[in-house]
Order: sequence, then C-alpha cells, then structure tokens
Amino acid sequence: MRVVTNAEMKKIDVWSMKTLGIPGGVLMENAGRGCVNVLEEYFDVDGLKVLIICGKGNNGGDGFVIGRHLQNRGSLVKIILAGKATELKGDARLNYNLAKKAEIDMYETAALNTIKKIYDAFHPAVIIDALFGTGFEGAPTGIYYKLIEMINNSDAFVFSVDIPSGINGDNGQFEDTCVIADATATMCLPKRGNYLYPGREFCGDLYVVDIGVPYKLIDHGFPQTIEFEDIYRFLPFRPPDGNKGTFGNILIIAGARGFSGAAAMAAMSSLKVGAGLVRLAAPRSIMNALEAKLLEIVKVALPETDAETIDPAAVNTLLPHLDRSDVVIIGPGITTHPETARFLFTFIPQVKVPLIVDADAINIIAQNIAFLKKINAPFILTPHPGELSRLVNITPQKINEERIDLAQKLAKDFGGVLVLKGAPTVIASPSGEVLINPTGNSGLASAGSGDVLVGMIGGFLAQKVSPLHASAMSVFLHGLCADLAMDESNEYALTAGDLIDYIPAALNYIIRREFIENKGND
Repeated sequence: MRVVTNAEMKKIDVWSMKTLGIPGGVLMENAGRGCVNVLEEYFDVDGLKVLIICGKGNNGGDGFVIGRHLQNRGSLVKIILAGKATELKGDARLNYNLAKKAEIDMYETAALNTIKKIYDAFHPAVIIDALFGTGFEGAPTGIYYKLIEMINNSDAFVFSVDIPSGINGDNGQFEDTCVIADATATMCLPKRGNYLYPGREFCGDLYVVDIGVPYKLIDHGFPQTIEFEDIYRFLPFRPPDGNKGTFGNILIIAGARGFSGAAAMAAMSSLKVGAGLVRLAAPRSIMNALEAKLLEIVKVALPETDAETIDPAAVNTLLPHLDRSDVVIIGPGITTHPETARFLFTFIPQVKVPLIVDADAINIIAQNIAFLKKINAPFILTPHPGELSRLVNITPQKINEERIDLAQKLAKDFGGVLVLKGAPTVIASPSGEVLINPTGNSGLASAGSGDVLVGMIGGFLAQKVSPLHASAMSVFLHGLCADLAMDESNEYALTAGDLIDYIPAALNYIIRREFIENKGND
C-alpha cells in the first residue's frame, strides 16, 4: 500500500477528477459509504446513536455523506456543523444540502453550551470526527479546541475520517491537542501522518477506504507499507534435498567482555529464520560463555585487546573464513575500543559478500563516514536514530520527524540499504525504494532487540533474498513476534530472548494466513 503526503494526495484527487473524469461528488460519496462499511465491522448500526461533528471543508463533506448512509441503514443520526452552512463550498455544500433534505437533525453552531446540551440529551454510542482533514496545520483554537476536548472526554467510540483532527497529515505531529480515535478510515491511500508517531497511535485501528480511484494508474514511486502477502512472496524456497550449504553460511563478528549476549542473540536468530550454518567470531575470553549458550553455532576465537575486545590481529584469523561465508554481520556488542576500531577499518574493505553493519560498527564508522565509500560489497546499515545521528550530525528528534525522506536520501548517499529502526521502522534502498513497517509495539524497545533483528536479516540474506527484501521481511517478522507475544504476555515484560522464541510462530502465522486466504479465493 502506497503512503502519500498531503500534496501528493491533492494531486491524485485533481488528476482523478480532471484527467480520469471522476466527479468530486462521486469520490466523496464513495468515501462516506466506505466509512460506514468500516463502522459495521464494529457495530450493528441499526438503531445505533451516532453524533457526527463536521468541519467546513471536504472532511465535513464526508461526514454529511456518512450521516445519510447511516440513516439509510437504520442509525439515529445527529450532525453538528462547526460553523455556518453559508461557509460551505462545492461538494461539501452539496452533501450538506442532501443531508438536510434527508431530514437528518443538523445544527449550525459555534457555542459549546449548545453542543453539550445536544450531546447530553442524545448520549451517542459513536462520535464521528469529521472536523479537519489531513492538511490541517497548527493548533486548534476556539470552538475547535473545545470540540476536540469534548470528543476525547466522552465515553463514546470515536471514529475519525482520514486522520484524527489536529494531527498533521504529513508528519503525524500535533500542537496542543488532537482527537484520540478508536478507529480511523483514511481515503484512497494512507497518509504519512497515519503511520508516523504520535499520529499512528492516535488513529487507533487504521483502515484504508477505496474511493474508486484506479490504483493501477497511480504512480508507483511512493513509499509503501509492507504487507503480509509481501512477506509470503519474499520467503525463500526450501528445496527438500537442500543441505546447510544450500541455505547459506554466515560469519558474525560480535561481542566483547560483558556483551556476549549480543553475539549470542544475533547468532541464534540467524539460525531460527533458516540459515544453514553460522560461525560466530568473538574475543577469546568470552568463548566459554558462548559455548555454554550456543550448541548449534560454530565458534571462532579471536585475538583480543587488554580490554577483551576484538584486536586488530583478528583480521588474519578471519580472512580464511571469508572464503566460506555468504554473508558477514559485524557490530553487535563489539564496543568502540580504539583497537577494535582499527580492526574494523582494516577488515571491512576486504569483505566481498553481502555485509550487514550494525550497532557499534556504525558508531565506529561515525568517526569517519567517508569510510562507507571503501565498502566493496552490497551492504545494509541498521541504525537507530541515535546511531544515525552520530553518522550524519542530525538530531534524533529531526530524524524521527523526517524519517521517511531522510531514509530515502541517506540510502542513496551511503550507497547501501538503510534500515532506520524506530516507530515505524523505515527501510530504504540506494535506488530510491522506501518501505514502511506496520508491525511491532513498545516491547521492542528493550536491550538486545536489535541484535535479534540483525541476525534475522543475515539469515534471510544468506538464503539469497535481496538486501532490501531480507531487511523488509526481518523487520516485519521481528515486529510480528512482538505482536504475537502480546497474546500471552505484555509490552512491559517482553525481552529480546522472547522474540527469538516467537520467530517460528511468526513464520507459521504468515504461511497459514496465506494458505487460508488462497483457499478462500479458490
């Protein structure tokens, strides 16, 4: 599913009307009807009390259409227009008039006391927020502020049209206040603010309403969300006569004194997604700890510094293993010790197979970002905003606010796939493709979660999945592991080790879901 900015959506609307000849009134009619269809996922609308709060723009116009269709389906509907009918224009005015002719109870008002009286007398089960569209900027003031607060303080189910009022459709931010919805139906295509936090959180359950614009005719250059069917399509084939060489050999360079867990989790998660063989290269002094934890992993003991981190002499130990490796992962738990940094700057240019640069390896490269040009293999960078901030000298806050555009730009600048971790994680390729991950929850914000993710990426990469698709699969499944864990646990208690345990369940979920959907289509 493509994700668009406000400006891009406006262009699609204009193109639909002027080039394709779809009347604006038809688009609005489809939008309103689609919202009612979504509401029927939650309620038997016959006899349902619904209060619709409309603004003066097209968002309000959608609200008037919703009122008509709800009334046709037996709902008890009242509409409040935050303004005067004489201020309405175009399709919004047309649908206001139609709702009026349909004898829906409608109130033009700017007085909060009047609105409260209507609310108290009616006591709706559902409030539909059709105040502002995705193009709203700034802070709600006056009656609009008071209406939003009234909506949020009600005990009704809150349903927002396109995006909760007060949220900026481009960046998901708000000023002072915004509607907190239980569900949101966005029109034609999701907007960035539907996926970027905090907007994503305030949307509640998110639905996309088909308003009749032919999706096949819309330009494919937009960022896209990752979907379940994408993951099934990307899954590597497992030939029944395959062996561990068939499914790829991974060399993981990780760990230091006190950080053996990072190395262990990266190694185990690689195997859990199907890699054939994993070699874990780590400082000699932590080998006993790793031997006790990892029965299935081949261990390579490396020369170490006095601080028990990887020593520059480890290059000679590792070079023979490169010839037997299909993928190299470097970074989890290696620290930024100066001698370890010297090892990294010497070793990485000699890697010719796909490379994943993670965690402390990114922090080391931040000392000399030009070093990225010395990488001689396809590579993936997996920073969180703090690590990326050190690389490019942009604040983590700005990175979070502009993560889609920045990921796209920096992947091109770096020349490798960029996995910008966070909420949501954004994956970008050097060729300009951008994928947005919809899965996961706050349980992922715990130590070791990134080590599990990088191991999963390496495991799929070893099975000949492309760097972009291996990253997308792993991020999606990593988040799905966290979501599945919520059925038995909670976001407070989730640990990185739990994520590894849920990898088989996440893969099963994808396979079974696709089987059920395909069976239903037969």
